[in-house]
Amino acid sequence: MFFGRRLRFTLAILAAQVLLLAMAIAWCVQLVAIAIHGQVCFGEPHAAILYGEIAAVVLVAIFAAIVFVVQLRRLMEKRTGDYDRPDRRAGTGTGD
Repeated sequence: MFFGRRLRFTLAILAAQVLLLAMAIAWCVQLVAIAIHGQVCFGEPHAAILYGEIAAVVLVAIFAAIVFVVQLRRLMEKRTGDYDRPDRRAGTGTGD
């Protein structure tokens, strides 16, 4: 692929954040509708649209799981230049 590893990872993170934001907005709208009307009932008379929506939700969930695993792996991998050395932020012992 012509994208570098960092660019692909950045695009995946941005997509995950956009999906998270969209789900938060949808959840907020649903809760506001419940607060106003006391309940919310959804119905989809067309089976093709219903199954398409279910497939989209499953794909989003799979994408979220993949991004989560990739982030965990990147968090735990050692990078060049990582080695056991004292943390410079820990203080130097000169009256901190």
